[in-house]
Amino acid sequence: MYSLIIIDDEKELLEGLAHYFPWESIGFITVGAFSDAKSALAYCRDNPVDVVLTDIRMPFLSGLDLIKELRTHNPTPIFCVMSAYSDFEYAKQAIAFGVKEYLVKPLSFDDLRASFQKIHAHLDGTPVLLPSEYSHDETLPLISQTLAIIEKRLGTCSLQNIAGELNISASYLSRLFKKEVGQNFQEYLLKRKMDMAGKMLSGKVEYRNKEIARTLGYQDTQNFCRTFRRYFKTSPQQYRQENKT
Repeated sequence: MYSLIIIDDEKELLEGLAHYFPWESIGFITVGAFSDAKSALAYCRDNPVDVVLTDIRMPFLSGLDLIKELRTHNPTPIFCVMSAYSDFEYAKQAIAFGVKEYLVKPLSFDDLRASFQKIHAHLDGTPVLLPSEYSHDETLPLISQTLAIIEKRLGTCSLQNIAGELNISASYLSRLFKKEVGQNFQEYLLKRKMDMAGKMLSGKVEYRNKEIARTLGYQDTQNFCRTFRRYFKTSPQQYRQENKT
């Protein structure tokens, strides 16, 4: 695990990044979260860190000033900066200071994950294979793995967690899935869930709607029944009566 500190004067964003983003799944551990750059600088003087994720515009000490100070430290951390679109010219200065990644607010989950996957690869000293560098022969195994995960975890899988497991962005997996399968991910997932619901309703074991709903990841039985009716144009009860084996 590589150590990471996060600095942002927006309290909700800071808490969200520090406590709810799955850092450990991509090889990082958050060792500090600071609402001002002065506190972060004081921490880094006594505690070397691998990566600094910082906002640019902050009172008292800006993200740029923080980076200037930390560039003199040995070892020097890797920097990733965040800023709004309106601060782009300001952000260029940070990039000139050797910042590894630049993220635009509001932050995208996929962009944040992709940036830190590249940072992790850089720290490991391994090359990063970008999605555009995949050949057709290399993308097919990604789709095969995706389809296998869907079948194995039909009730719990999502585009985001499968993409994380395959170490690619969700947006890239979505585009690739549509291209290779001919359906978007959510359409395919719904089809597989409804196919399974139909099998469970027409089989010899009389599953209750509540049991089928939970198996397929629906916490609300009524939501499952509404989805089933929209898909099959009939209720689960009617489907059971007409298709019972």
